[in-house]
Amino acid sequence: MHNRMTEGSPLKLILMFAMPVLLGNVFQQFYNMADTMMVGRILGVDALAAMGATASVSGLVLGLNIGLAQGFAIPIAQYVGAGQMDKVRKAVAGTLMLGLIFVLGITLAALLTGIPVLKMLGTPEEIMGMSVEYIFIIYGGLIITMMYNMAASILRSYGDSRTPLYFLILASLTNIVLDYVFLKTLRMGVGGAAIATLISQALSVVLCVLYIKEKTSFLIPGKEDFCWDKEMLKAQLSLGISMGLMNSIVSIGSVILQSAVNKLGSVIIAGHTASRKVIEMFMQPLISIGVTATTYVSQNLGAGKLDRIRKGLHCCTAISFVWSTFCILISFWGIDLILVLVVDAKEIQVIATARQYFKINVFFFYALSVLFIYRNALQGLGKSQAPIFSSCIEMVVKILATLLLTPSLGYLGVCYTEPIAWILMAVFLLAAFYRDPRFRPGSHDESLDSSM
Repeated sequence: MHNRMTEGSPLKLILMFAMPVLLGNVFQQFYNMADTMMVGRILGVDALAAMGATASVSGLVLGLNIGLAQGFAIPIAQYVGAGQMDKVRKAVAGTLMLGLIFVLGITLAALLTGIPVLKMLGTPEEIMGMSVEYIFIIYGGLIITMMYNMAASILRSYGDSRTPLYFLILASLTNIVLDYVFLKTLRMGVGGAAIATLISQALSVVLCVLYIKEKTSFLIPGKEDFCWDKEMLKAQLSLGISMGLMNSIVSIGSVILQSAVNKLGSVIIAGHTASRKVIEMFMQPLISIGVTATTYVSQNLGAGKLDRIRKGLHCCTAISFVWSTFCILISFWGIDLILVLVVDAKEIQVIATARQYFKINVFFFYALSVLFIYRNALQGLGKSQAPIFSSCIEMVVKILATLLLTPSLGYLGVCYTEPIAWILMAVFLLAAFYRDPRFRPGSHDESLDSSM
């Protein structure tokens, strides 16, 4: 379904586009939540800690993959907004070529550095074997992850956010069934959880490809589209590398922070892992609004409707703030009921650690909302430098926290690290966006659509 975001009510369009993205993200989180719940309850705390010890470093690699795919596809949305379908197909071809080239290099580098990085992070010896097993299987399937993210990004750039959702729902259900079979019945250990995730993602890839071939064949590039268009590939490389680096820089800081968490013992690692899984689920609406902002801004930029961009970002902010308020209420009433879905209720210390992290972080979701919206808006405008610099801010904060906060405050220092980074990044990104003379207060564009 093609959702043209250059006409009609910005609020309605944003909600219609964001809801499938949100549901897709939630079901994608079910991949991880299913792994966490099954591993924690069937295999125990050590296995859960082993997965958690790999989270930051695997997140670095997966974040790079996702960022590259999303960035390569941004020009597709811009050409859709401008109504230039010939360039849309060329941009799709560029996305495929660049994505496959990059993922092969990333996979090789990840496999070669996997064990040394885990050792460098101080992964406890008693869980090292399980951590290595899990992360190597995930790395081996990076091409599957990249193929799915390219297919989903292409469809979303064209305005179809529903189709990836349908396939993710089916894949998520498959993942849950396979988790149970591999872990409970076949006793495959943490490696079984990783294999279940990859098989489920592969199913999503197959379904997306079949759908594009049968229903949106006009997006399929011909041989003539796989040409060396220097200007287009340069733009795609700039945006892809920008978003990939942005995710990676953030993850580098997370890797360093994870090294501090790893030194606090298996109980803290398990609690931190459980809370991260839960809070990432609650972040999904904010992330989805950010993803929507990219497509919305890109299409309206292509159509030259700058006032619609401004109005749409205000709608995005309002929606995100409402959700942030709801999350704060959950932190007071209901968080323990959610945590016991991931960790056995008998693990009192693990739950206490997870509760502490969740309660502190959700209070700063307002800053996180601004961060997601304006970072993605800048990417949609084709501006890559400010988002990368904002990620550097987060990395520096995490490094300083590892060196200063954690040694003096322990796990409490870990809990406050990301909120500090979110506030600094939000302020910087707002300043970067409104530095553009087209969006300064008082500027006006005649193409304003007054509908809401």
